[in-house]
Amino acid sequence: MSAAWVSGYLPVLVSLAVAGVVVALYLVKPPPSRVMVASILIWERVLKQARRGRERLRWWLSLLLATFVAIALAVAALSWRHGPWQGPPVRLAVVVDDSATMAARTGDGATRLERALEVARGIIRSHGARSEVWVADTMRRIAVPAYRRREEALAVLEELKPTPGFVPALPLPAESDGAQAFVVTDGVALGPVPAGVRVESVFEPAENVGITALDVRIPPADARSCLAFVEVTNAGGGPRQVELTVAGVGGKRISKMLTLEAHGVRGEVLDLSDFGEGPLRASVRMDADALAADDVAYAAMPARRALRVALVTHGNVFLETALRAQPRVRLHVVAPSRYAGEDGYDLLVFDRHAPKARPHLPALVFRATPADWLPAVRGEAAGVSVAQWNALHPLLENVSLRDLAIGRTALVDPGTSVSVLARTPAGAPLIMVRERAPRWIELSFDLQDSNFALHAGFPVFLANAVDWMLDDAAVKPRALGTVHLPIAHARVLAVDGKDVPVQSVADGSLFEADAPGLYTAVGSDDRMRVAVNVLDRRVTGINRSVLGASGPAVHAVDGGGLSSGIDFAGVLLLIAALLLLFDWWAWTRRITV
Repeated sequence: MSAAWVSGYLPVLVSLAVAGVVVALYLVKPPPSRVMVASILIWERVLKQARRGRERLRWWLSLLLATFVAIALAVAALSWRHGPWQGPPVRLAVVVDDSATMAARTGDGATRLERALEVARGIIRSHGARSEVWVADTMRRIAVPAYRRREEALAVLEELKPTPGFVPALPLPAESDGAQAFVVTDGVALGPVPAGVRVESVFEPAENVGITALDVRIPPADARSCLAFVEVTNAGGGPRQVELTVAGVGGKRISKMLTLEAHGVRGEVLDLSDFGEGPLRASVRMDADALAADDVAYAAMPARRALRVALVTHGNVFLETALRAQPRVRLHVVAPSRYAGEDGYDLLVFDRHAPKARPHLPALVFRATPADWLPAVRGEAAGVSVAQWNALHPLLENVSLRDLAIGRTALVDPGTSVSVLARTPAGAPLIMVRERAPRWIELSFDLQDSNFALHAGFPVFLANAVDWMLDDAAVKPRALGTVHLPIAHARVLAVDGKDVPVQSVADGSLFEADAPGLYTAVGSDDRMRVAVNVLDRRVTGINRSVLGASGPAVHAVDGGGLSSGIDFAGVLLLIAALLLLFDWWAWTRRITV
């Protein structure tokens, strides 16, 4: 006899056994007791007048009620333990889309993700209690997807929330083992779907406008002015009136009404010259906007004070021209023989020269002459390239050293107090920095012995160097979600001054940003500001779905079992309770024995 046969017929066998026990108990008669009476005349008359048919019906009714109650209780207990009538065991793979556009609200106010979770619960509950469910999400918030019992899988769904970003690849079990696969999505971020996977749509068209670009810059011609570029995108199917507002510190505010065509994009340039340094908040407002995350974006006013920079050199046209092109720099070129000190300057640049005493100002040094405050020179190398560089450091952000060719470079010993940002294939330092104030940067090669000055990234390197040495680093843009900071054991503050939970990792620190904001990270030797925004047309375009506008899905699947979507044990207990109540009522009225 197979285990499957036993599992399938176990409820019937249990019901028969319970019924047999109840009938046997009813058939067992207690031994008669002998009672002495004065006369049996009265009892004979009673026996003659008794209606035996009615008494037998009462006995049968009582037996049936007791049997049904016992069977219901026994099968309910069996269902809790084995679930034989909850449908056959199957394997399900349910993937819920939790990408950024799933935060869009539908017509009844619920988000697409909330609708998707309803559909996913319906899929899972429509199968038997013994089913195994592999639950995953497209953005990998469920770290280790695995097959789980039905109730455990339903509990895992409660952890999901919309996550910034788009689906890298649809997660599915490595081995399907005949599993039925479902993906519940709005179809906006959906990539290729493997054959055999059923797609359940929760897409519903909605109106949305969002900020898709925000940039604040100082024009090269005037370091005292400041301009902001704001791009607003309409994802809806009709023209919309939108209010754009940019607010800064001290109550400074600019508001403007914009008319955007259907699926239109509009850019606005705003003059922020009257705004003071500090945070900026750009926002758009429209009635019936379905997605809030892209309605706000943050930036910061850059430092606009002019800087007096001394370039100490024997003559370097490339370096002098690049420094003069920096908007904030007021350059003074000084020959080494005429360099008299650092008074009157904000920053120093030394080209093939270095003073004997350490300056009290930040300094940028190119192939310095020997000095006690700089790393010691122990030789020279020719014909080198860059093998590795730290692109996460603010100095080298947006700077590529891949094609940097160097004719000659000094071989220096950086020591322990200096950070090396770029090295040769042999490991020799090329770019070094001192993190503690006053900060300095040293390049171990002569600018004229390399092609660095001809690189498109060289002006960016100089701008980064000025900002980093003066601690005026520009605000770094980041996307919502997990934000990585190249600062060890950083303390992160939100724009309102509150601390944000931070996790330390090997190469810096991590924090979670679930909403747009401006954050400041402070470490023992470094500081940086981060603007976390959406600024993504793909997110704002919540109607760019590959699925039809069919509205929220209503899912129903045949789980293959009796009452597969019902708590069968609970129903049986309810039936048993009602029968017991009826039996009590019948007994009190002498309908049953």
